[in-house]
Amino acid sequence: MGKPMADYVKLPEFDEYKEWFRDFADLKREDGIVQVTWKTLDGPMHHSGMSHRAMSQLTRWLSLDFKNEIIIYTHIGDNWMIESDANGWETYSELPTQRFQHQYFDDTNLIKNMVFDLDVPTIGAIPGPGFHWDSAMLCDITLCSEDTKMEVPHAQGGLVPGDGMGLMCQHYFGTKRGNYYMMTSRQFTARQMLEWGMVNEVLPKGKVLERAWEIARMWKTMPYENRTIMSNLAKRPLKKLLVEDLKLHTVSEQYGSLLRIAAGDLGDEHSAQQDEKYISRVNDWRYATRDMEEPQTAESWRTMPLKAAEWWKKVEAGEIENPYVFEHSNEPEDYEF
Repeated sequence: MGKPMADYVKLPEFDEYKEWFRDFADLKREDGIVQVTWKTLDGPMHHSGMSHRAMSQLTRWLSLDFKNEIIIYTHIGDNWMIESDANGWETYSELPTQRFQHQYFDDTNLIKNMVFDLDVPTIGAIPGPGFHWDSAMLCDITLCSEDTKMEVPHAQGGLVPGDGMGLMCQHYFGTKRGNYYMMTSRQFTARQMLEWGMVNEVLPKGKVLERAWEIARMWKTMPYENRTIMSNLAKRPLKKLLVEDLKLHTVSEQYGSLLRIAAGDLGDEHSAQQDEKYISRVNDWRYATRDMEEPQTAESWRTMPLKAAEWWKKVEAGEIENPYVFEHSNEPEDYEF
């Protein structure tokens, strides 16, 4: 046998790109099964332009490593992403290039790469409530804890819900029900997600990741080639959906934001559209209370920041407990309510 003119391109090994993404994810691999645990530094992931981009970049690198045979996506701690980086969206204000790159490329790639780049079985393992649940719900199967509740929060802040979560609600819930939850920002619970087809199993608190590994090890008993082909069949419906509609959704969100910027009414809760850091300051409140599980009204939307501010005052006074005890960037001192 003759010698090829050129060898395969040498790509980075697992330990190398694991180090690249250490600020945004903990990676571990055992017998070809990879666990991706989203985070920011040593705590829960804080939603930001930087984490947004890192999520799509990591998925692409994982897809290029043939030693990654099954991938589990989860989040550090007892919940999904609840926090936001109050200063993590400053580059969105840099027009035109930075904002275009964030909304045109990053928003699309975060969704697209999960479905089109990954050719292996994937499991979403949701340990508790939170937002920006794209990576978990785009997996071939998704598990969640019994206390999980989620929403598409955009409309309450005046933002077009076009980053892919509304599209997934339409896909999993059906058009009418999906439209309702996309357009009202009402929360949906673990049991509703199970009944409506968004998750596959609802598990006791603390048991989700254990079950994800059980399923991954079950798949490992299949021939590598066959389980890989099986995964591509599982992804086929989402691939068709994203080809048809994803770019329309992401560009629509971008277009709406640019209109508000041009009109000068994108900013705090008194603006027609709130920017990310003002939407994010109600995060802990909306998961610690049940207000958003109820049918929403103009009054509930309008008073949401006020209710969150009052809730924070009670937390600080020791009258109530904030169940989300990690250090985070959206505490009251970071904002003027």
